[in-house]
Amino acid sequence: MQAALQELGYGPCYHMHYCFQNPMECDMWAEALNAKFHNKGRKYTKKDWDQLLGHCQAVTDVPPAAFIPELHEAYPDAKVIVVQRPPDAWFKSCEATVRKFSSSKQLPVLFFLDRWLCRRLAPMMGLLFTSLFGSEQEDPAKTKENWINGYNKAYEEARRAVPEEQRLEFRLEEGWEPLCKFLGNEVPKTPFPHVNDSSTFDAGIKVLLKRMWVRAAKLNSPYLVAGLGVAAAWWMYRP
Repeated sequence: MQAALQELGYGPCYHMHYCFQNPMECDMWAEALNAKFHNKGRKYTKKDWDQLLGHCQAVTDVPPAAFIPELHEAYPDAKVIVVQRPPDAWFKSCEATVRKFSSSKQLPVLFFLDRWLCRRLAPMMGLLFTSLFGSEQEDPAKTKENWINGYNKAYEEARRAVPEEQRLEFRLEEGWEPLCKFLGNEVPKTPFPHVNDSSTFDAGIKVLLKRMWVRAAKLNSPYLVAGLGVAAAWWMYRP
């Protein structure tokens, strides 16, 4: 959906990838999650949402999808697209994408090298998934059931909060026509983008991990230079 909305001119369109690019945003998402799901802290106002999302024309994915009623209250004229997917197919997709990425062996190393990312992104992601789907540690056997229950609950919450005239029930295979009619856009001549299949997601994750490694290298370059300097001095002046 992000690719489709941005092609129609609704960009920037917020996506979870933004949290990796700017870990400071994770602090605000954690505040909003704690307030909504755990009664900790104050409820976010339009001023808060403007600070977090004001640079965007549209939002997709989580964390924003966890706050459809709150965002509708802050932006009552906004239109909402409810992307319909069979729950079992959605969970299978999550296992092949999000859950696969979150279990990557590279992440612990990156979190160690990038303390900002570790202190912000990892706790927020844990809080997000626990808030929506419960804790896997409590009963791993019920992971699929819990995720599908959370998925259905989020959809029900969105439908209750957003009037029918402002809401499009949309399937990706329907393509441009219903989406453009709902938004008032001309239908593009290019094919409707399908960038969330597992192969495309894997390619995107490789790019994302590469960016994370570059960021970690930049953050740690002073320590590397200092270490090389010490090693060079030892080599030159060794007994």
